[in-house]
Amino acid sequence: MTVTIKDVSIDAGVSIKTVSRVINNEVNVADSTKSKVFVSIDKLGFKPNKSAQSLRKKKLYLEGGVLLIDIGGTNIRSAIADIGSNEIKDVKKQKIDSLDSFDKILQNFLDKYPHIKHIVFSIAGPKLNDSISMTNRKFTIDKSNILRKFSLDSCHILNDWESIGHIFYHLEKNEMKIINPGKSFNDVALIIGPGTGLGAAQIVGKEIVLPTEIGNSLFRIPGLLDELGILNNSTFNTVEDLISGKGLSRIYSYFDTTKKSAEEIVATYNQNQYSQKSIDIFLVAFSQILSELALIYMPGKGMYIMGSLMRTLYQFIDVSIFMDNFLINRRSVHRDILAQMPIALVEKEMTCLHGSLNFINNLNQNLN
Repeated sequence: MTVTIKDVSIDAGVSIKTVSRVINNEVNVADSTKSKVFVSIDKLGFKPNKSAQSLRKKKLYLEGGVLLIDIGGTNIRSAIADIGSNEIKDVKKQKIDSLDSFDKILQNFLDKYPHIKHIVFSIAGPKLNDSISMTNRKFTIDKSNILRKFSLDSCHILNDWESIGHIFYHLEKNEMKIINPGKSFNDVALIIGPGTGLGAAQIVGKEIVLPTEIGNSLFRIPGLLDELGILNNSTFNTVEDLISGKGLSRIYSYFDTTKKSAEEIVATYNQNQYSQKSIDIFLVAFSQILSELALIYMPGKGMYIMGSLMRTLYQFIDVSIFMDNFLINRRSVHRDILAQMPIALVEKEMTCLHGSLNFINNLNQNLN
């Protein structure tokens, strides 16, 4: 009887998808998982395709280690990794004020890890060609300048949400909390996350990631503020003035003269009526903004919410209320479409670093 890929998956104790990823030489599969699959292939006499047979002999086009640097609105995170691996190591975090001595920080990394030959930046700001100027401070990263100053084989500049988009097809179901199971109807997904600002990216197929600057747009704000009961307030101009950590603080300040950070508001939800009201309003606003974006981008593959702020706020989400606001004021044909869209909260952390590693691994695979 012919041995099938399903037989291999059962014997190895992994999914059919995982077996397929191993025999097709896809990146970011743990070495221990590869070993189990190969053992089962040998044991059962399964005949994989040629790419699988040459998997262990395949030479990397990009050699050496990679330095991953994520420059966000508040912090800089960094890690190192080996190309072809899915493991990030030596993760560090420091305040963004250290950008003043950025060249020195980068040189220290390269001195400490002489095997580093490649670098991938993910940066909060719009990307033009191979350069990004940050949205919230005077700081620019340019590929040609980095390669001129430092001894590297390659440098890659990604918008932070472009980087995050590269984790999408590597996410597992156990890394998500489902808000709406939906039913996929095309190959487009949208990832979004309120943080220091509001970031989002459209994902088309398995390789195309299109970052947006949706947080700096103006759409829907005046009418939405009226609906939320926030009247005659000039502090909410762009979408991220409302849907972000700072936006949550601004909502709170509308009701109370005391200033609180998003973290303080979350911590006092059960003791402070204004904290509760602010979070409830924020979640209503977020669900309705999400609905607008759903009709703009038509993400039939789903909408995936990311970031530490939304992971923290998830405990306050009533799914039925969230979906009611997601579908509110829609014609029946559009309600039906929106109701089919999967919505989930992604629990994975350090998504920029993991996404940047996936990016260079995919690049390496495509170059082979």
